[in-house]
Amino acid sequence: MKKFTLILIAAACFFACTSKKTDSTKVDATTIENLKTAITGESNASAKYALISDMALNLEQNGIAAMFAAASFAENIHVQNHTAVLNELGETIEVIAEPEISDCLFENIQHAIDGEVYEFTEMYPPMIDQAQKETIMDAVKTFTYAKKAEETHARLYAETLELLKAEKSDEIAKVWYVCPDCGNLFGTLDGYEICAICGVNKVDFIPFEK
Repeated sequence: MKKFTLILIAAACFFACTSKKTDSTKVDATTIENLKTAITGESNASAKYALISDMALNLEQNGIAAMFAAASFAENIHVQNHTAVLNELGETIEVIAEPEISDCLFENIQHAIDGEVYEFTEMYPPMIDQAQKETIMDAVKTFTYAKKAEETHARLYAETLELLKAEKSDEIAKVWYVCPDCGNLFGTLDGYEICAICGVNKVDFIPFEK
């Protein structure tokens, strides 16, 4: 098993710079705990994807390496967005991520798919509902951004895994792009002008290539 430790300390980012401050004295503790849970999960995902990217690069699977490098960055965007809202609510968190991956690239991609599916089907929906009940709209926004992005991630990982299994690695995108606001992931810019999740123009997408 491969393992490393990554320390992520919560810090505010541009996501909430123009947002209205929330009165933390009127906030139910549930959304605060949900934010901490999401930050921890996304921090571990970011660290895990960095390891998978390194593994893929060592196996000369450059397209997959670029995809997971981009995905690692995308998950960290979710961490930053969640953290900004948590800070607004007067809370902070320190995360020590200790991700583990297997020695099999196929297994690691499948585990990544499983993790993303869990997040957009089971983890984020109740978090969004709870934040709506508490009328913490910044939390609704960051959870929704992450949920929609994770759904895209899962689909792209699944498509990539099928190509890998079919020995069609040459068909996997070599350059991947990340929306800097919501962490949406793109294997091509063809057919896109803006991010469908948050509306950021594609000229601002961040490219990753290995």
